[in-house]
Amino acid sequence: MIGELGRPKKVLAVIDDTDMQIALKSAAELAKAYEAGLEVIACVEPPQDIAIIARLAGRDKDAIIEEMVTRAQRSATENLKRILPDQAIEPQILVGKAYLNIIRHVAETGCDFVVKAAEPLTGVSGFLHASNDQHLLRKCPCPVWLQSGTAEPAPRRIIAAVDLDNWDAAEPDTLDMLNKRVVEAAARVAHAPGSEIIILHAWDAVGEGMVWAFSDTGDARKAANDYVRETLKIREEAMHRLLETMRERLASSNVVLQPLLARGAVERVIEIQSNIQNADLVVMGTVARTGFSGVFIGNTAENIVNSLQCPVLAVKPEGFVSPLLAAHTS
Repeated sequence: MIGELGRPKKVLAVIDDTDMQIALKSAAELAKAYEAGLEVIACVEPPQDIAIIARLAGRDKDAIIEEMVTRAQRSATENLKRILPDQAIEPQILVGKAYLNIIRHVAETGCDFVVKAAEPLTGVSGFLHASNDQHLLRKCPCPVWLQSGTAEPAPRRIIAAVDLDNWDAAEPDTLDMLNKRVVEAAARVAHAPGSEIIILHAWDAVGEGMVWAFSDTGDARKAANDYVRETLKIREEAMHRLLETMRERLASSNVVLQPLLARGAVERVIEIQSNIQNADLVVMGTVARTGFSGVFIGNTAENIVNSLQCPVLAVKPEGFVSPLLAAHTS
């Protein structure tokens, strides 16, 4: 077992209409590595103005949607036969908002891992994720792996971004557990031989300027430098504790864990280090509610994701309940 997250038992691939089918390939590799079940869905999203389109085209609205489903079914079946010729998998075609269908499917079937091709916004350079991906980052209860078309199905060099600053965290135990789940999720996908996980923590000495301003020691520079060194030492000790725990927990996986502390704002550090380290994947924690001081929340997580030039795997804290599911069951 890989920590609290456990071994994947059922992986969900969200198939698209591209030739690459990176999500399907990655999901299949993951399922094979853990002898997990593999489910495949394709999402059909009729445009909001489908009624106008149907009227001007002289067609019945429902007939157009039915044809869209038929085409999606045919395309998904053909891609499955091409990518996974030895597996008899029947794709499911779901109609409506993609993120809603994915999250509901996860809840109904018990899938514990979602793999989906990222949706770059048209006309925008860089790796900027469209609304379905943003909703999944915020609201999907299980890990979500947003793959890019040029990526390898099985990543080998993975950054696990953790937050070791629990000084003012509203829920430090939750933050600590989320850090472990991030590393565990990285270990899930690091099944290729020679895989390496770089545990990255972005730190800063936010009180350095105050030490300079309020120092009464006669040597403000030394006081400020001492503050920076003490801050770094605290983060190094926290990293050491996390490494000890995770190396013991992941001993059977043979994955290599490497610590990396880099000073700076978290958004910039993760973006820069993903490029410097030539990362195949960045794994990070995201939450969809407040109360987790120090954890990537809302726009911060999305800004990081949008700045990356590589795929991302998003993980929620233990016990996270999707607001969509909570509303549905209340």
